[in-house]
Amino acid sequence: MSKETFGFGQVTDASIIRAASKGSSQAQHVIFERYKTAVLRTLIGMCHDRELARDLAQEVFIQAFRKLHQLKNPQRLGAWLKQLTVRTALSYFRSQTPPPEPLDDNIATLPSWSDQVDWLIQLRDINTLIKQLTEAERYSVWLYLGEGYSHEEIAQLTGEAAATVRKRYQRALAKLQAHITQSQEQL
Repeated sequence: MSKETFGFGQVTDASIIRAASKGSSQAQHVIFERYKTAVLRTLIGMCHDRELARDLAQEVFIQAFRKLHQLKNPQRLGAWLKQLTVRTALSYFRSQTPPPEPLDDNIATLPSWSDQVDWLIQLRDINTLIKQLTEAERYSVWLYLGEGYSHEEIAQLTGEAAATVRKRYQRALAKLQAHITQSQEQL
């Protein structure tokens, strides 16, 4: 077992993975129990909707057990499952979201990355704040700040240009900052 005992960083014995790939419900249950919290946490962060996240988590595990035989390195199960989780959510968003709106090149200069994280962490009512964002903006912010993906990695996952992802992220932060400023002025 690795030092990390939670999340996608857990190690699962190769024999359990082999048994699960051959249809063993007991082995599949072990994998499900081990990774369900990480999968659900990632999906809730991306969707901001618990019921949708649960539905997508179910789809993630169905796909995982169908495709488990394709996994070449059992030690990469967590990373493979994380990627499958993100791709499942993005696939859902693509099927639900209208074509992206044109990007505004006149976005205000934002503070540094660490400043952005600091002010997001200090927010009291994150649910109200996140509702200000579109789904695409929400998952861009979550993947970048919550999951640690780079803009280039997010671009690869979404099939978009890195510049588009960066602009969407900047637009989302600008929206959040404007909402916070407006809320503070009303107090």
